[in-house]
Amino acid sequence: MANSNAVSLRTRVTKRPAAHAGATANPRVLPVSRPGRCAAAAGAGVFDQVDETDPFLSIDVFRRHGASIPPHPHAGCAVVTYLFPESTTSLRSRNAQGGDDTLDPGDLLWLEANCGTVHDDVPSDLCKTVRGVRLVVNRAGRHAHGAPEQTVLRAAAMPHWQAGALDLTLVCGEWDGRHVAPGDTAASECVPDEKPTTLLRLDWRADDLRALTIPCDGRRWVALVAQGEAALADHALRADGGGVEALLLPPGEWQMAGREGARLLLVGGVPLDEPVVFRGNFAARDEGDLINLMRRYQQGSMGTL
Repeated sequence: MANSNAVSLRTRVTKRPAAHAGATANPRVLPVSRPGRCAAAAGAGVFDQVDETDPFLSIDVFRRHGASIPPHPHAGCAVVTYLFPESTTSLRSRNAQGGDDTLDPGDLLWLEANCGTVHDDVPSDLCKTVRGVRLVVNRAGRHAHGAPEQTVLRAAAMPHWQAGALDLTLVCGEWDGRHVAPGDTAASECVPDEKPTTLLRLDWRADDLRALTIPCDGRRWVALVAQGEAALADHALRADGGGVEALLLPPGEWQMAGREGARLLLVGGVPLDEPVVFRGNFAARDEGDLINLMRRYQQGSMGTL
């Protein structure tokens, strides 16, 4: 929008980033690829350098109209699906071990694939549209054992607040003293032990410019724009035509600006600092482990739908 009062999308660093072992000194755009991606997946895709994005293996911002995702396997990872509130239908999500949940707009599904499962997604109304984001979080070598489990976090349990022209929603995890995790019925319930994997949604009601403080707490943070136009730490991020850029954010205070209607997603998680091979929805410790997972799937050991 062009007017004399519009906020400039040119940003700058407002102070030096906090010291953090293993973190990059400055934010930078992440190289990504989209091998085998369907047209409905318009997000960042699979990260090319997963050692730098650890524990995140991929992020997909999706928009599907009349399309189901047929049964497919997952193993050695957590698959996190969040439906944006403006989705016009719900999404049924099943796994081969009996998990069967329906996500309404604004809900989140957390699937711990563990040793392996087969999973599918079917919109309740194939004539309507589902929009959202899907994260794949590494569990290879640490959480690859045990039966698959899926948990739903309802939109009503997610904290919402405002800062200037920003609407913020803590979809899961922990941010600035607020806590919510899959399975929690109260948003104020604290998450124990290490810092949890976090998804924060920021929506601009109007053009606005303000600071974003990334905590120095052991989590690694990735930001991307799901819709509209924004800028963060002197990097322009645009979602026009489905081309979403991902930005790796080290701890510190960074300036961000957004246009009215823009949406920024911020994800953070504790790195595993372990080798990983991610291929075909399987996260494995090495090539031998990957072959074993593929063989188990082919033999039907992960179940069927």
